[in-house]
Amino acid sequence: MTARLMGGAGIVLALLLAAAPASVAAQPAATSAGQCTTSLIGTPLTLPKFSEATQKRLDQDIEIARAALRIAPDREDSHIWLGRRLDYAGRICDAVDAFSDGLKTFPNSYKLYRFRARDLTRARQFDAALADYSKALELMGDTPDSFEPDGLPNPIGLTISTYRGNIVYYYAQTSFATGDYQSVVDGMAKSLALAADFARDDMRVPTAYWTYIAYRKMGEHAKARAAIDAIEPGLKLIENDIYYQAVQIMQGRLKPADVGATKDSTIKFAIAMERRFASDEAGAKALLAEIIAENAQGHWPSEAELAAPDRLPRR
Repeated sequence: MTARLMGGAGIVLALLLAAAPASVAAQPAATSAGQCTTSLIGTPLTLPKFSEATQKRLDQDIEIARAALRIAPDREDSHIWLGRRLDYAGRICDAVDAFSDGLKTFPNSYKLYRFRARDLTRARQFDAALADYSKALELMGDTPDSFEPDGLPNPIGLTISTYRGNIVYYYAQTSFATGDYQSVVDGMAKSLALAADFARDDMRVPTAYWTYIAYRKMGEHAKARAAIDAIEPGLKLIENDIYYQAVQIMQGRLKPADVGATKDSTIKFAIAMERRFASDEAGAKALLAEIIAENAQGHWPSEAELAAPDRLPRR
């Protein structure tokens, strides 16, 4: 996670860091970038609490990224990594602002639009996020796809997702918030088709998760069952094991009790939605509220379900 500094550039960065003031905010930023202080149901949001060592590393990474931007403001990556480092620290609205600043210099950067879109979703600016994903795809055009560098590598350090694949996947996922469930289904299928062969199983699982939920929301229960039952037991995945557990709960192969007192939002959201689909509204609402309360920055899918369970896309 921490950048490696080498040679003369490392010396310059070290000098810049020594002169830079510490910048640890106690609360998330409240800016025009989005809704980062309250959830969609009005509960307060705060910055995540990390261990002292992790917080120190996150702060150092942000200062390194700021120093790199001062040295090389004419590099697209300088803007991208400042925004991404802010995102990892939970400073979502600050990240949106960083990507927006980068777009002033690089207005045709599909990468900056892609990353800003993800944080706009986290800042509950769903329509703006969808517009950014669409713009990213437009700007990408016929550019050959490439693997997206991981700032938080998986256990084996193997990047499995690409820029185009992520743009399509996250557009589909964000469409859940606006009630455009057909776009969820269509986008998940397209993103799976874009997956590299070695990562296909890893992508089959989360795409099935969101496809199932979208079909259930549309009342297409047979299609939902077919989508989720297509995921077989015994898959060996690189990084999507949590989604795999959630999928098995949806399939009925795992019971909620089998995952114990998990605090993982992906799993708990699956359980909450199964309660909703089984007409256990009280149980679903209680668990959705619990997911939001357990996460310092809330959980936008749960918030959308509580704030507007019958939402439909604006046409």
